[in-house]
Amino acid sequence: MSFADKLRHLRKERGWTQDKLAEKLGVHGRQIGKYELGIVVPGAETLVKIAKVLNVSIDYLLLDEETNPVNEINDPELLRLFSVVDQMDNEERKIIKSLIDAYVKKHQMEELLKNQQ
Repeated sequence: MSFADKLRHLRKERGWTQDKLAEKLGVHGRQIGKYELGIVVPGAETLVKIAKVLNVSIDYLLLDEETNPVNEINDPELLRLFSVVDQMDNEERKIIKSLIDAYVKKHQMEELLKNQQ
């Protein structure tokens, strides 16, 4: 996936307009359109801002490789469920992410306590 495609995907995934993303980056909305069309690639300073605002690495934005951790999941049922969740609206995904996060933290805490005994 190209930088332009990744940027568009990440922006839409968050439910942001081009103007909203531009506001967060301190650039004009038309500039985001140029990035998403592949007309312009942002400079280093803007790339850093984009990565921070979208909470991804610069490598992920620029490299053509897919570095999606979901590809490392071996459980087909879990992959199917994540695929369904990925199609949900932003608010529903947020809720599911917080539930998963809570269970992961619970598991980590239990492991930590078990290892201290």
